[in-house]
Amino acid sequence: MSSNRVTIQATGEAFEVGNREFILDAAIRQQAKIPYSCRNGTCRTCISTVIEGNVQQHDIEDCLISPSELAANQRLVCLSTATGEVVIEPLRKLPRR
Repeated sequence: MSSNRVTIQATGEAFEVGNREFILDAAIRQQAKIPYSCRNGTCRTCISTVIEGNVQQHDIEDCLISPSELAANQRLVCLSTATGEVVIEPLRKLPRR
């Protein structure tokens, strides 16, 4: 399976994402730290800004992301795929432990 590399800007943490794999699924599989809750585009916890690269948002009509957020290069990574090298920045921060 071919893969793409996604890096979280604030931490420098990187992980591999399959061509048809949702970014959040890959992050969870590899224990990358991305905030999430529902995994179906309705809670908005995983919303992230795409800093570099190409990220495709899927199921736009079913998830809670607005046209203005899409125009601002924001994506719900639970329903997004990556192409090539990508850098993202989650809008919500994980709680400190």
